[in-house]
Amino acid sequence: MIRTHFSIKFILSLFTTALLLACNDSNLLAQANGFGLKLGPSMGFQKWGGGSQRDPLLRWHVAAFMDSESSDSKNVIYGQLGYHVKGGAFRVSYFYDINGNRYPGSTYGMEFHNLSLDIGLKRYIRKGIWKPYYAIGLRGEYTAKTKFEIYQELEEWVRKWNYGFSIKLGTEYKMSKLTHAGLELNIAPDLSKQVYVPATIRRINPWTGQAEPGYEQSTVNTTIELSFYLRFMQVIEYEE
Repeated sequence: MIRTHFSIKFILSLFTTALLLACNDSNLLAQANGFGLKLGPSMGFQKWGGGSQRDPLLRWHVAAFMDSESSDSKNVIYGQLGYHVKGGAFRVSYFYDINGNRYPGSTYGMEFHNLSLDIGLKRYIRKGIWKPYYAIGLRGEYTAKTKFEIYQELEEWVRKWNYGFSIKLGTEYKMSKLTHAGLELNIAPDLSKQVYVPATIRRINPWTGQAEPGYEQSTVNTTIELSFYLRFMQVIEYEE
């Protein structure tokens, strides 16, 4: 319950931070608003307690966003709500059955299907038809469901609420006055643990099915996403 309340307060603080930045910066007087849709492939990484890592997990993501430009069209406050599949993979080259027969291996995923709220600031490096940019934001996430193809006993220890930050690099092409298209690379490391098992909990060996002494287990997710997006503009013009 305490972790849930903390996570809700963290998400609310994202809105507060964006509003304060908008109010304190005299240059952020919106002249144009944008909205659109992003989608593309994702690559998930996991760092487990003790320094061990899983293999990359290739999945996908989709997100809707809204933003507001400053008067000089260089600074942008954005908000984004997305659905992201993240996690890690466990690859087995081959295995033997009890009779000594060898079989080809496979890839087993540990998936977290997360709803993500991302709020931050974006800055265009230069103006023109092609506009490169960078951005940084804060994220709050809620895990809607999981899919573990291995170590299913860890699913009950998944933390529903998580948080982190995002660093984005991209470029945007002006197709017309009101329609832009873009390509974006997003690096999104979590600051919280998606899975946490205390050392006092006994564990089940997935290969033998036997209970063994417990040890602390935890994992932190990092996701790299490549997004293709369309941005539709609403231009605000002032008349004297």
